Amino acid sequence: MNPQLNSGTLQSYFNDASILKFVKDNVKDLHGKVLDIGCGKMRYKDLILSGKNVKSYEGLDLEEGKFTYAVKADLYWDGITIPLENNSIDSVVVFEVLEHCPDPRIVINEAFRVLKPNGVMLFSTPFLYHLHGSPFDYARLTPFGAKNMLKEAGFADIEIGSGGRWDASLGQMISIWICNRPMPHPIRRILSRLYAPVFRLLLSVDKKYAKLPMKDGTMIPNILGKAYKK
Repeated sequence: MNPQLNSGTLQSYFNDASILKFVKDNVKDLHGKVLDIGCGKMRYKDLILSGKNVKSYEGLDLEEGKFTYAVKADLYWDGITIPLENNSIDSVVVFEVLEHCPDPRIVINEAFRVLKPNGVMLFSTPFLYHLHGSPFDYARLTPFGAKNMLKEAGFADIEIGSGGRWDASLGQMISIWICNRPMPHPIRRILSRLYAPVFRLLLSVDKKYAKLPMKDGTMIPNILGKAYKK
């Protein structure tokens, strides 16, 4: 289901919408057996399985008891070693997980290990974002830090992007301020209703900057990436 921007979804809308678009744009590159690392509620399972080259989907999450989800994972791990053989998975997705890892390199290295040659990994992680999942919110990677970790793990043909630039970043930060700053609930409700159309306008204006390079002075709200194991 496509996320809708309204007064009740200000905080979650941008990330949800940009990741969904990213998956839709890249599901054609997923193939064979797909492993979803940190699958949570498996919100992208159906979309991933709709890929014409995808044969199966398996959701992996931390050991039972660490987190509680309405949907049970297909497979559990200890956060150190994925219980799968080397070169046993065709595609890996890692959405909104790396920021919750004390050492993101562990996940990236394990993803590389279980991938077969010519396997692909899609991932996302927030950049301008509030503390969440506390106390398990450990890091904000830059595009350059993410690319370096992927290269160190052995990945090639690395593509790093973002769902937006300056206006999307501003819109996201104002949304977070409205949703989290201490204030009376009636004021928050009024601000949310007034701001939703402004946020929509900011996101619309931001589209014309979407393909500009990321360099000094660039603001980005999140990181979206793709990499291959050769």
